[in-house]
Amino acid sequence: MTGEGVHNVYDDTEVLAILAIIDALIDGLIIDVAVLQAAVDAIATLVEAEAILEETGGELTTDGTLQTLYINNAPAGIYIPKLLIIDFANQTVTETVRILVNYRIAPLGPWVIDDREPIVGVPVNAGIKIHLEPTRYGIWITIEKTAGTNRAYDWQVFYEV
Repeated sequence: MTGEGVHNVYDDTEVLAILAIIDALIDGLIIDVAVLQAAVDAIATLVEAEAILEETGGELTTDGTLQTLYINNAPAGIYIPKLLIIDFANQTVTETVRILVNYRIAPLGPWVIDDREPIVGVPVNAGIKIHLEPTRYGIWITIEKTAGTNRAYDWQVFYEV
């Protein structure tokens, strides 16, 4: 042996270059995850904004006058009512009730009668269903007893929000 000893030539340049590449890839993944999360959040916002069917209702006892059963008198945007259901189980052969569906088709315009539904006597089906149309400027549904005794009517309106 000539005494030169063991040479262990270590050069970490290649290792440091690989670590730099790995760091860059990790940084890229972090950015990709952030972009992906933003996309997921945007999709969630859209899904949450999708139309949801809501309902409102109550009971109204007729009194012989034209009475408001339901009104949305100036929706904030396009309003999509779907269905009105009225329970006529309390009606007898002596009653006549008229249901009017009115729409406003211009800003601050007059109410336009779209449909008149007279219910005379005992209907074949106690649950009367009236399909409703989308509206931009409002819907007003009235009920009027024109003959017979005052009766209580349960009702529901279904609409999209």
